[in-house]
Amino acid sequence: MSQSKKWKPAKAVFALAFVISISIIGIIFVFLVKDSLPIYQRDGWGFFIGRKWFIGEIYGALPMIYGTVVVTFLAICFAIPLALGSAILASEILPGRARLVIKMVMELLAGIPGVVYGLLGIVMLTTLVKNLFGLLDGNSILTAGILLGMMTLPTIMTLSEDALRAVPKEYREQALALGLGRSEAIVYAVLPSALKGIVGAVLLGISRAIGETIAVMLVIGSLDRIPHPFYNVFSTAQTITSKLGREAAEAIGVGYHWNALIGLGLVLFLIVMGITFVGDFIIVKDHAK
Repeated sequence: MSQSKKWKPAKAVFALAFVISISIIGIIFVFLVKDSLPIYQRDGWGFFIGRKWFIGEIYGALPMIYGTVVVTFLAICFAIPLALGSAILASEILPGRARLVIKMVMELLAGIPGVVYGLLGIVMLTTLVKNLFGLLDGNSILTAGILLGMMTLPTIMTLSEDALRAVPKEYREQALALGLGRSEAIVYAVLPSALKGIVGAVLLGISRAIGETIAVMLVIGSLDRIPHPFYNVFSTAQTITSKLGREAAEAIGVGYHWNALIGLGLVLFLIVMGITFVGDFIIVKDHAK
């Protein structure tokens, strides 16, 4: 039997898996569009820019979109320095055995369920933020951002470390041969070469942060409002995922309330798909070089 004939069953299985995966994504997208269409037809752009959400009357998605963007931004600001520092330490400084230990710990952290992070956030992080900044309540945008950053940290760290390890050894040797110190070689030779992979890791981390529900819902306060002033990170807020987590079961399949929640889900779906696609494209393109 020729080699090509041996591969035919495997190719058929891979093709079937690909078709099933694409079909599932397509079904989800069609469902979201179909069930959110009534609220888009009724309110138009008012749904996206509205600030008030009263069940049975008016549905404005802007507070939830705002909360999602700000919490994700804070999470990434918290996670990137720690993740990148840990990745550089593991890839460029520590010996092989210590590197494996750090990477194993990070991968274990990535596998912890979100609800466990949320419970730790309620018990420890909210109290810490409350006492540190003298707040009446530790449930806030800042708390949610820090907690989400902790959850995003392992993803960004492991993928960034892979990008750094993929840089050819010759780059480091040539930098050292030119008279650069070890730290200078990392900054001027290794990091620029791994930049696309690191950016892809950050984008994939963002896609995870945006989609997190339980942990954020437990520590953000869940009030449908934009803080005044808008940059007040000590205020309570709401994200798209926390809104869906709190109200989806009550509204399932019923009226404009359900349509509005599905509309939020469609917005989240498109954001995550877009960021994930860009992140995957950057990583694949970087590895292909």
